[in-house]
Amino acid sequence: MGVIERKEREKELRSENIIDAAERIFFNKGFEHATMNDVAEEAELSKGALYLYFHSKNELCMAILQRSLHILRKIFVLLLNEKNLTGIEKFTKLAELFITFAKEHTNHYNSLLSYREHRENCPATGKIIKSTIEENQNINNIISDIIKMGQIDKTIKKNIDADRLSLALWGNFTGIMPSSILSEKVITNFNPEDIIKYHFELLINAIRN
Repeated sequence: MGVIERKEREKELRSENIIDAAERIFFNKGFEHATMNDVAEEAELSKGALYLYFHSKNELCMAILQRSLHILRKIFVLLLNEKNLTGIEKFTKLAELFITFAKEHTNHYNSLLSYREHRENCPATGKIIKSTIEENQNINNIISDIIKMGQIDKTIKKNIDADRLSLALWGNFTGIMPSSILSEKVITNFNPEDIIKYHFELLINAIRN
């Protein structure tokens, strides 16, 4: 490994360590109450050194969000590569896996809810924003590929627009559904998770061939 490669690797490791520290601080204190000084102290850096890597709390939150998407993408990739399921069976499992992710990775799940807020307060051309958008697109592509698999094995209707449906479904996962998945409130005789599953069942019935 050359000098340049080693320095880049050291920079990447330091960046990951800072994000680790930010997760501990933000998840324990909450974003509003945490400060960059808190993160610097947790990461054992000076505040000036911290700002060489991340310019604001919002940028750190975007880095955590990118991690959240990466965790979820790895879960979806395993489903995508499952050889013993049809396309519609894989599609059916998407909601189940997302709910499990929300419960097992609650803090990372909650980071998805603050995407718009933190993106608006980060440089539009920043590396973190670009990487986060790419990770988000990767997830959309996985969902779309699962739908297309179902069309190939004839378990999903051929006239379904896979790309549009993947965007709509991912929008539900990160928009309409998130506020309900972890809620303890009961809607009439049904809990929020039941409502989500019923919504998803209707969608599956609509696209099943």
